[in-house]
Amino acid sequence: MIQRLLESVSPRHGRILIYVWAIEQDEHSKRIIPVLDEVRTCANVDGEASPGGQDVFVPWVLSSDNARSKVPRTEPAQDIPKNAQDAIRRYYHMFAQGELLGLVQKAAQEMGLNVSPPPLYVAEVAKGIEGVEVVASGWERSNYYIELQRWQR
Repeated sequence: MIQRLLESVSPRHGRILIYVWAIEQDEHSKRIIPVLDEVRTCANVDGEASPGGQDVFVPWVLSSDNARSKVPRTEPAQDIPKNAQDAIRRYYHMFAQGELLGLVQKAAQEMGLNVSPPPLYVAEVAKGIEGVEVVASGWERSNYYIELQRWQR
């Protein structure tokens, strides 16, 4: 997925903003996420272990007054209506800290892109290099985000 995003934006001025649900939910979140007892890990670009996320089925509850709009509301399992037309269970991956950045690094590496700010001075030999810069990343209201900018010299 991230590789397709990196491929789809211009290396001259393309920007990407990605928001994903975090396993860590704040006190204002309405999401009820089942937490596994075991801590899963995944390997980052350097082969080091980093925390892995969790795959879950999230209830998508359709409001009865406007079912056509399919506005999602995550609810605890006991609140899911029995009528299958009113609730859909959809697959989602809950991200752990550092996981989104690791996926960006891996996708960039597979594309032969540098993951760094663009060089200020480019020697004649280094012309034609491309990369992706992490402009910002963090956690906000139970979501992880990352802002990327493609560059080419």
